Amino acid sequence: MNSLDEQIKQFAELLKNSEYPVVLTGPGINAGSSNPVEENLNNHLWTMLNPDDFTIHSYKDDRSFFNKESAVLFSIMAEAEPGKAHLALAELEKRGLIKAVITQNVDGLHQQAGSKNVLEIRGTLRSASCKQCEHTATAEKITAELEDSSSPPLCPHCGEPLEPDLVLAGDPVPPAYYHAQEEAEKADLFIIIGSSMRTSPDNQLPSECRNLVIVSNNPTYYDGQAKIVIKEDPVKVMSLLLKELDN
Repeated sequence: MNSLDEQIKQFAELLKNSEYPVVLTGPGINAGSSNPVEENLNNHLWTMLNPDDFTIHSYKDDRSFFNKESAVLFSIMAEAEPGKAHLALAELEKRGLIKAVITQNVDGLHQQAGSKNVLEIRGTLRSASCKQCEHTATAEKITAELEDSSSPPLCPHCGEPLEPDLVLAGDPVPPAYYHAQEEAEKADLFIIIGSSMRTSPDNQLPSECRNLVIVSNNPTYYDGQAKIVIKEDPVKVMSLLLKELDN
């Protein structure tokens, strides 16, 4: 097994020699952060987003429960800030070394860090929309209006509940996923950071790419096919990668 230094050098070489590198990130992107809020943000979000509660079927059965729970999540989003791994990916995009970031996360932190081409294949908690009149509001605005109320956020135009712009289990595949497919098909290097890649259809995205790099503390669906598998904290790996590229 190669040492971490050797893996980082191989990673940097693959990145520099690739014409169209694409990244996919999951909840583990903040693993290894010195900030506990950063490290646990996505894991906490997906723990709170119980798949049995946040489905299109449960929404239709009990909208009041769904919207009450979503109000709590908006307040978390309003305080979230990007971590070092998000900032590293934004820097790589700025240098032209990354063409797109596909993310399973719903926190909007890649955009906040400065990444431009971001595809949120599970939607976002950075905003909410009214299904009646299509009005959209940011998480920050919703949180400010909810400070003195435990009620779900309401549309200021028609009074219907504002619903988080998430892709719920049972929803149709969103347009962002099809755009992600297009990016994945162009990729000559596919980098997976902090995702187990066990969920369909997300795990189909890298299937056609021969050059895979995986950065994760945990086993992934593609470990056996990857050219490089780095079992280290993503924050540490991305910091080392930037240093290697600067040498």
